[in-house]
Amino acid sequence: MFQVLPEGISISSTAILVQILGSVALMLWGIRLIRTGMMRAFGGSLRHALGVATNGRFMSFGVGVLVTVFVQSSTATAMIVASLAAKGMVSAPAALAVMLGADVGTSIAAQVLSFDLSVASYVLVFIGFFAHSQCTDHVRRQLGRCVLGLGLVLLALSLVRSSSTPLRESALLVEILTTLENETLLTLFIVAAITWLVHSSLAMVLLTTSLFVAGVIPVKMGMLMVLGANIGGTIPAIVATMNASIAGKRVAIGNAVFKLTVCLLSIPFLHLVVEWLAPYLQTPGALVNFHTGLNFLIAALFLPWVGVFARLFERMIPDTSQQEATPLARYLDRSLLDSPTLALASASRELNRIPDQIDDSLLALAATIKSDDLAGVEIARRNHTTISSTLDLLKFYVSDVTRGDISEEESSRAMNIMLLSSNLRHVSDLVLNAVILCEARIKDQARFSNEGKQELLCLVNIIQQSLRLTLVAALQGDTQIRKNINRQRKELDRLVEISWQEHFRRLSDNNPSAVTTSAVHGELLRDFARIFYHIHAASKVIV
Repeated sequence: MFQVLPEGISISSTAILVQILGSVALMLWGIRLIRTGMMRAFGGSLRHALGVATNGRFMSFGVGVLVTVFVQSSTATAMIVASLAAKGMVSAPAALAVMLGADVGTSIAAQVLSFDLSVASYVLVFIGFFAHSQCTDHVRRQLGRCVLGLGLVLLALSLVRSSSTPLRESALLVEILTTLENETLLTLFIVAAITWLVHSSLAMVLLTTSLFVAGVIPVKMGMLMVLGANIGGTIPAIVATMNASIAGKRVAIGNAVFKLTVCLLSIPFLHLVVEWLAPYLQTPGALVNFHTGLNFLIAALFLPWVGVFARLFERMIPDTSQQEATPLARYLDRSLLDSPTLALASASRELNRIPDQIDDSLLALAATIKSDDLAGVEIARRNHTTISSTLDLLKFYVSDVTRGDISEEESSRAMNIMLLSSNLRHVSDLVLNAVILCEARIKDQARFSNEGKQELLCLVNIIQQSLRLTLVAALQGDTQIRKNINRQRKELDRLVEISWQEHFRRLSDNNPSAVTTSAVHGELLRDFARIFYHIHAASKVIV
């Protein structure tokens, strides 16, 4: 730990800077440990809590507070909310309310971490390390990670305070801080940029508080830095949602607008706040209290109007992709939901498009096997994403159909559509897995033997032929086609067995290609057998 130097012995500014930077890095790492530990232990539960946060703005606000207190990151909360908003599971007003709660949650976390618990930090580090390294239970192990992270954060804060104490005597630093205090916008920009770089407004607020407690910065300068940290804390969420749906972008941008508005309007009144609250601003927790009050003010101003602002952001940030991009689902017409027969026919028509997309992925798989071509890998990934999204829409559409008054025959047909959809999803997942295996093989510079390559390509060809017949069998109930698929399944099983035998023979002959690709070859054979299992199961369904 930092030792107070005897009188007459000085420490260089470089050494002080290195100590502070190291302490800040330790604090960031501690916050990361807390966040990852909570997400790994309770990520599903927290995500579910956010998903059901639609029963009013106040409940959404409260859930945002609680989740962020646990994960120690409003950015993480923003990402979860953005993904839920993109899927339509959280409305825009509820998502904005959750983000307002997340900002308050960050303030509460800062309050807890601002206490000087340097002695307790060592105990927490010891307990956390012991629990994380010795516990076999997953949840307890991750809770140990959280305790370890909390100890590191408290330890880092004490190191920042002790390391920065000599800076009070620096004339150069006083001059720089005086200049920055008079250049308000420049200070906001610098602090916001630093906050964006470290991806944690919580860490920046804690660092500012530590410098204030050490007497390095005056209270007004600290307030400016807190405002800059709040502004900079909104940038990571905006950057992270740049490639997300427009609903996710609106959440991140809307929260940034709320914070930017209040922070900029607060600047002219800072000197009045310093004068009015002078007795309370000399306490160690002054800046953390200011940070908390600021976020409660933002919540009080905008929470009652989140519905109005949600509609405003929809107008300001229109969804232009709806006109430019081809819709995922072409035939799922929601106006037909009152007519179950027509709606289920539309669902069957939509399902008929899926095998063609899987076939494109199979062609990409064949290319990676035949010529080590990586160009098709991205096509396969894109197809898999499209297929998954389309089948999700199909599932919700058919579920909506069954909520109405439908006959027993229509209910049975809806169930069969869901079964067929499930089997096709499994086929798509397995095809993508096979493509990823081949991608890893190519990057490792491993090549199939010529015989092994031909065996795999023959199996892919059989899968393609059967996949094209699957929908015909399901839609038309053609027994002859089902018999053909059953014969092809037996043929594929026979060829898989032969390929295993031939592969073992090549291994016994010390064939270099067979040795380097043995694991991939075996995984592909297993995947091909599983793919055909789902194709065979899909052909038995009548829709």
